[in-house]
Amino acid sequence: METALEDPRKRRPHNQVKTAIREFLASCEDRTATIAQITAGTMGTLGSVAPSTYRTTLQDQRYFKRVRRGVFRLVDEEHAA
Repeated sequence: METALEDPRKRRPHNQVKTAIREFLASCEDRTATIAQITAGTMGTLGSVAPSTYRTTLQDQRYFKRVRRGVFRLVDEEHAA
């Protein structure tokens, strides 16, 4: 039986991409990274992910803030509420 990571046509578990991105950004010195850095930094955890999935996930303003074009920062949890 193939998993979601082996068959790109299947959906990933709920919030898997968001969690991986949050963990990656939390590990960055200033909690900021480009989409290319995020993609490379989560490749080991997520495998191949469509670029649109990253862009859509990063639009969640509860967790991510756009710093400038193509650059995102992890929102401080104390200010997110």
